[in-house]
Amino acid sequence: MVVNIKTLFFIILIFVSKLAYAAQSISIIRDAEIEFFLHKVLQTTFDTKVKDNIYYPRLISNDEYNAFVTGSNKIYINTGLIKQSNSLSEIQAVLAHEVAHLILNHHNSRSINNESLSNYGKFASIAGIALAAGGKLDANSAMGLIIGSQDLASKSSLQFSRIQEQQADKYALEIMLKKKIPFNGLERLLMNLRNEEVLNKTSFTRYYRSHPFSKERLGQLKRYKSKIKYIPNRTQNVLINDNKISLKYIKNKIKSYESDPDKIFKNKDNKNTFLFNYSQVIACYKVGKYSLAHEYLKTLKNEYKNYPYFFELSGDIYYKDGNFEKAIIEYKKAINSNNEKFNPSNDLIKFSLVKSYIQTNNKKHLYQSILILEQLLQNNPKWSYLWRLLAKSSSKINKKGISYIALAEEALIKKNFIKAKKYIDLANKQPSIPSSYKLRGEDILARMKIKK
Repeated sequence: MVVNIKTLFFIILIFVSKLAYAAQSISIIRDAEIEFFLHKVLQTTFDTKVKDNIYYPRLISNDEYNAFVTGSNKIYINTGLIKQSNSLSEIQAVLAHEVAHLILNHHNSRSINNESLSNYGKFASIAGIALAAGGKLDANSAMGLIIGSQDLASKSSLQFSRIQEQQADKYALEIMLKKKIPFNGLERLLMNLRNEEVLNKTSFTRYYRSHPFSKERLGQLKRYKSKIKYIPNRTQNVLINDNKISLKYIKNKIKSYESDPDKIFKNKDNKNTFLFNYSQVIACYKVGKYSLAHEYLKTLKNEYKNYPYFFELSGDIYYKDGNFEKAIIEYKKAINSNNEKFNPSNDLIKFSLVKSYIQTNNKKHLYQSILILEQLLQNNPKWSYLWRLLAKSSSKINKKGISYIALAEEALIKKNFIKAKKYIDLANKQPSIPSSYKLRGEDILARMKIKK
């Protein structure tokens, strides 16, 4: 019996180690501008006008050409897919195919034992899936927040059948036909797939393995191309506040954040062009040349009028420089200047605004941070770091009851039931705890019983 226990422990240790190794390559980047760009791409592809029908793009820092879904309303997109795509229509085709799996409920037929999935989710949390915080692409600022582990754990259980892949293709092609999206991007993808599927040597490999039998899929595409009786819409931009944001611009942003600042400074090609100046902003921001970063940013603001993400970038520079009051002004401009009725990426800018409020230790700002955090938590109740920030800001103004309940919520998300109960007991001892938070404490205890 002792041998069996040792063997079991050894197997578990190997399993966790492998997961930890795999998780090293899974870095979820939360960048407001790129998420909104991809949201607009999805919106123009699917006519998603109602909040309930929105699919939320999530960016993964990975050079492989890939995108995937896990059954939730999130679509995970590798930076490699964006960097290697030659056109916007190519990205639209891949996203249309992935969303088709969700619309056709393919994930339901591929689900695995819930208990096993739950355990995998725990191990994935142990392994540590990193989130680069604050909507920044700088991987060095990753805070190691554990989010999406259940979603990403689900990925391993999903391998769609040949029939399901063809159904997803068909659905995507119907959408592209309806929206007059060019097929050239998808055709390039499938032709590369056909040519390299056997050789198995290109950076497309991972995508090909999970999306096989290219010959049949290419044949289906050609049949759909024969139905085209119009001039396809070959736009390579999306509109944000009437500014044309191109795929080339987004690719340059990713490249700028990933590149060594010294190499950017030494690069004299395309000097004084828009993309060159943007790269200079990022390089200066990364090495602490904040005044120079602002100078380069001014040239960008002259070209893109009232563009929210340049205000956000300005706020980031001020925040990094320790000028939190000016950062607050810029983040507010970013939020207020957005003309979109529904912009899910605004939550990330509000997150940056909250962090700036807290840094000032100004009582008025701290009250504002609590109000914003309460709004953010309505949309993101499982984002544990928001609860930590709520605890921090409320503690600074002696709202200890709110602070303890927020810490209890954070502990519950992390499945630390003992700590959650401890914080609720401390909250209940506070004489001035708001009734809404007292009720939340009771709700936490009820949820703990269900989870146990």
